[in-house]
Amino acid sequence: MTPRPPHPLLDVPADQAPTAVLDFETTGLSAASGDRICEVAIVRGVPGGKPKKKKFQSLVQPGVTMPKIALGIHGIDDTMLAGAPSFADVLPEIARYLEGAVLVAHSASFDIGFLRAECYRADLPVPAVGPVVCTLQLARNYYGFSRCSLQALAQRMGIVQSSAHRALNDAQVTFKVYQRMLKGLNLKEMPTVGDLLDTVDALQKDGDGRQQIIAAILQAEGAHTPIVIDYTSRNGSGPLTSRRAITVHETNLPYISAWCHLRGEERVFHIRRIQRVIQSP
Repeated sequence: MTPRPPHPLLDVPADQAPTAVLDFETTGLSAASGDRICEVAIVRGVPGGKPKKKKFQSLVQPGVTMPKIALGIHGIDDTMLAGAPSFADVLPEIARYLEGAVLVAHSASFDIGFLRAECYRADLPVPAVGPVVCTLQLARNYYGFSRCSLQALAQRMGIVQSSAHRALNDAQVTFKVYQRMLKGLNLKEMPTVGDLLDTVDALQKDGDGRQQIIAAILQAEGAHTPIVIDYTSRNGSGPLTSRRAITVHETNLPYISAWCHLRGEERVFHIRRIQRVIQSP
C-alpha cells in the first residue's frame, strides 16, 4: 500500500469531514489527448451533518468546437458556451470550494486529471486538495457491485437523477450516493477518512483485506464450521448489505457455494460482495 501524505482530515470520521464533490463535463474522455472541460460543478457539505449544502456550477469555454459524441452525452453545445468564462476565470472559485475538504468524485482520477491538465495549460497552480475518495472504487472494491456507473448506483439506492451527464446533477447525485454508501458500511463506528481509504485499497481484487477474506472462507470450508459474513445486496431498495451465517460447501473462486442460514437454502456467493468474515455465527 502506497503511503498516504499526512493530512488532518484523515483522522476525521468520514461522515463528519467537510466534503466537496467535484464533477466535470468535458469535450472528450482524455485530458492527455487535449480534451477540455466545458462545465464544472462542486457540491460541498458534511455527509452526516445538516442537509444544507453549498453549490457551485458554471459552464466553461473550452476553446474548441464541441464534438458530436460529447454533445450527444451531455447536450452542451457551442451556442450554450458562447460567452462562458474560461477555466482560468473559474479556477479561483473551484479552489475556494475544494479548500479544506475531502475531495469526492465518481472516477476521481478522471476529474483530477482534467483539473491538473487545465491548470497546466493555463500556467496556473493546481489547487490544494484534501484526501481523495473515489465513489467508483468504493462501490467496486468494498461493495462489489457488478454495475458501478453513477446511474446504476443511483438506481440501486433509489436516488432520483433528473438530468444525467450535467455537472451539477451528477455532483448532487454523487454526494447522495456517497452518503448512502457511508451509512451502509455496517460498522459499529464510522471509520475515519484514512481508515476508509485503507479499507477500499485493502479490499481491491488482490488487496490484503480481500486475501484475508479468501483465507477465512477456505479455512471455514476445511473445518466444516459456519461463519458469518457481511454481504452486499445487489438489488432492491433496502439496506446495501446484510449479515448472514453460512456454511461453506465448495469454493471455486470467485464463487462460493454455501448453505445460507438466513434464507434456509443453498446459495452461491461472489467473493467480491463479501466485506468481512466473522468467525462465529
